[in-house]
Amino acid sequence: MPLLAGIDVGTTNCKVGVYTEAGQRVAQLRRPTAADADELVGGVLSDLTACVERAGAAPEAVGVTGMAETGVALDRTLRPLHPLLRWDDQRGAAEAGLIEQRVGRAALFTATGVRLAPKTPLARWLWLRHNEPEVLAGMRTWVGAADLVATALVGEPVTDPTLAGRTGAFNQRTGAYDEDLTRAGGLRTDQLPRVVHGVAGRVASGRGGLRGGTPVVVAGHDHLVAGWAAGARSPGDTVDSLGTAEAVLSVRAAPPDDGAAADGMSWNRYVDAEHWVLVAGFPASGRLARWVSDRLLGVAGPAAFQRLVRPVVRPTGIVVQPYLSGRAAPAPDPHRRLTLHGVTEAHGPAELAVAVLEGASFHARWMAERQGGTKGPFLVLGGPSRNETWMRIKAEVMPGPVRLCGVADAAAAGSALLAGAAVGLGRTVLPWTALPRNAERVARYQMLYTDEFLREATR
Repeated sequence: MPLLAGIDVGTTNCKVGVYTEAGQRVAQLRRPTAADADELVGGVLSDLTACVERAGAAPEAVGVTGMAETGVALDRTLRPLHPLLRWDDQRGAAEAGLIEQRVGRAALFTATGVRLAPKTPLARWLWLRHNEPEVLAGMRTWVGAADLVATALVGEPVTDPTLAGRTGAFNQRTGAYDEDLTRAGGLRTDQLPRVVHGVAGRVASGRGGLRGGTPVVVAGHDHLVAGWAAGARSPGDTVDSLGTAEAVLSVRAAPPDDGAAADGMSWNRYVDAEHWVLVAGFPASGRLARWVSDRLLGVAGPAAFQRLVRPVVRPTGIVVQPYLSGRAAPAPDPHRRLTLHGVTEAHGPAELAVAVLEGASFHARWMAERQGGTKGPFLVLGGPSRNETWMRIKAEVMPGPVRLCGVADAAAAGSALLAGAAVGLGRTVLPWTALPRNAERVARYQMLYTDEFLREATR
């Protein structure tokens, strides 16, 4: 059976795996995502070599996915000029405002699908121009985190339309970088990687345990890749993709209207290059759950957190606004903070932890409803989906049926499947299960969501 390799460069971890063309895992390794670009690439290639050895055969193709916005400038020899600039780094806020003033927020959104923020590479480039001009002076190209690994494999800077679409300099309607926007960020279009849907290049030197000539595919933005792999392939399909950050996305037949900009959402090409996608981001989510577990409750690790919350089987009655550092969508507000309403002396650590999961689930529902997703089914996937209590809450908070993707590493597996599709192999949908819903709890959550959560969120 043909094998395929998949790489997911995530915010917290890099996952590398070898899969069958049906999406079944043959071998997988993960390691923390390094801040140093050379260390990141070296670790990924080492893990890829080990996975190929464990699989016992070389894959037919390799796909690479990863977080958007995080990136690095490379010199003329494709070596990094600085540590990765992560998407959650706030440098670039002033520059985002300057560019919006020059270009116009509406014009930017209509062309690029992006509402500028500190994380947007377009703003980051101008920040580098203002603060570290020597970096841009020695720069050959800028690449995102997934592009960095693909570039190391094929020997030239490459990306795909979905990751290029998150830079703020890519015109979604023309399918090319916009010269005026790129110039507003202080760069030229020839300093950006080649945009390719499908096979971006071939392994020239057998790196990562791969045969020379193995096709390499930049599969795209991790949330979109995972959603496609889980079966979101038709207009109207809605995905709740969980990770360090969370994204709710809906597949569309055409780009959305400009109202999405006011809601703090973005739009992009989909990874199939046939459809479009509307995306609402929740930067806290998994990060919030870890913060509450580690800092607030002193519970070490996901397994201990799961044990803490498992006994709580009824709605807590506590209403949490789950914003550690502002809200991105659907009602942008940088000043929103984590708040708890309705706490009594009867509530203990377990109830507080569950309340945070409820608040995060309420927010995901709000994002889905603003995208028009009111009936479902909703596809839920990502690492935090292994928390059974959180998934029970999701199933009973969302306004329609919820399907849980049965593959925890859906982005890595999805990148392998997209690589397979690019070379003519199968277009498998990863397995999923329908989550049960308790009618009594559904009714209680409906009341809490409508009467308490939305009232506080919109006040």
